[in-house]
Amino acid sequence: MKKQNKNEKLKKQKLDYDPYLMRINKGERMYKIYIFRPFAGRENNFEYRILTKEKTNGMLEMVSYNFKIVDGVPQKSSIMKSPEVPKDNMDEMVQNMMITTNTSQEEFEEIDLSDFKTLEEQIEFLQKKNKVDSMYVT
Repeated sequence: MKKQNKNEKLKKQKLDYDPYLMRINKGERMYKIYIFRPFAGRENNFEYRILTKEKTNGMLEMVSYNFKIVDGVPQKSSIMKSPEVPKDNMDEMVQNMMITTNTSQEEFEEIDLSDFKTLEEQIEFLQKKNKVDSMYVT
């Protein structure tokens, strides 16, 4: 049996217990990522993020949270998870969140990953755009 070093063990523990992490199971892939960067929160590096994945049954799973950097440390709060979201509801949810966060179209980013056939292609695309922390890709 291969012995894990201390850093590998800590990394695995963090991945196992990170409540913000969305796990992608076999046959699933990311759907879209939505990032809201309202001008009013920029001095605090504030963003509101919604991550979605397409499940094998065609439904979406969603996790959303506030994100900001405090003293150089990323902070996540106000986490909401929804295990079953119909795709048809996402556009309305995003529009409502734009209103709630007072985010204009110029302060909003949508990363559409639905055209990629495999999770590997999605990860490669996100890495090229510097939009993924490889620590969380296992």
